[in-house]
Formats: sequence, C-alpha cells, structure tokens
Amino acid sequence: MADIQRVTTATPIELLLRGHQIHCEAQFSPWKLTTFTDCFTEPYYGLLAIDGDELLGYAIVLEVLDEATLMDITVATEHRGKGIGKALLHRVLHQSRERNMREIWLEVRESNRTAIQLYETHEFVRIETRKNYYPTQDGKENAVIMKCEITRL
Repeated sequence: MADIQRVTTATPIELLLRGHQIHCEAQFSPWKLTTFTDCFTEPYYGLLAIDGDELLGYAIVLEVLDEATLMDITVATEHRGKGIGKALLHRVLHQSRERNMREIWLEVRESNRTAIQLYETHEFVRIETRKNYYPTQDGKENAVIMKCEITRL
C-alpha cells in the first residue's frame, strides 16, 4: 500500500515533476508547471502517495482561516481503483481535523461519478452545480460543488 507523505522542502523535485506529469495526463486543460509547484507552498499543502520511489498520486489543499479547499486530487491512471484516492482523501480529512478546519470544499466534474461517489461516502454533500465550468474537447462540462463539515466527522 502507498505511504502518504506531506510535501516539504526536502521532497525531491523529481516527485513534483512526476506529479505534474500525472496532473497533465488527467486534465484536459492542465496547470503550468510553475502553478502546480506553487501549490505546494503556504497557504497550500500537498500530500503524495508513494510506493518505494514511485509516485502513485497526490492531493493539493488550500487552507484559509478555518476553511479548506481540495484543489486537486489525482491518481496515476495505472494505479486507479486500488484505494489510493481514498487513502489520500482520508489523510486530507484527518489533516483538516487536526488543523481545526471547519469545512472542506471541492469541485468535481459532473461526469466523474467515481469521485462523486467517493466524496459522498465521506460525508460530502452537493451544494450546487456550476454550469459550463470545465473545458473539454467538445466544449464545457459542469462542475459539482461539494462541501464536508469537518466538525461532523
């Protein structure tokens, strides 16, 4: 199983470069490398799912006051369906409780039913649908906005 580690200044740059590669493979319109790596500095933090020296996935969280936003959580295509996303989400929720966050927000593609189901099983509720939010090859896709009240967990 993957070891979930927080990104620090000692994290090898190769892991962050691989994270960006995973991000680019998963997104139609990915962030630039500089944007991606900036998301591992305050007020953001990052978690990496690592097996040996292989990066399996990552999560990026933004914290402002007592509110967290799960900015991105992605598992490498070849490692999906193995519980890595669930392990990353568990750690995000645990970190949020430890850091006294009141709630955590996220947005997810409306077509990503697997992710939506994972979030719903972890007490996230649908708040609204943001129309035509995500760019796609065929135009735009809706985003589902979800929230989890950390104090309820």
